[in-house]
Amino acid sequence: VVVPLRVSAGDLDVTAVSQLVCTAAHADVPGGRPAERVDVRIHESGTRAATPWTLRCGAGGTATPVTG
Repeated sequence: VVVPLRVSAGDLDVTAVSQLVCTAAHADVPGGRPAERVDVRIHESGTRAATPWTLRCGAGGTATPVTG
């Protein structure tokens, strides 16, 4: 799931980022993956970055970075 932001995610409260990521992850996505396995790619400042910030919604509703 791709989420374009017009601002830097660093300007947002951690709770706001988690809410954005978890809302996107719970959307009807192809493949029927559970929300905890959906990669949410954040593109900041209105640009489509080559390396977006990729997060997942954890079981507790907190966004966590995808590593590796």
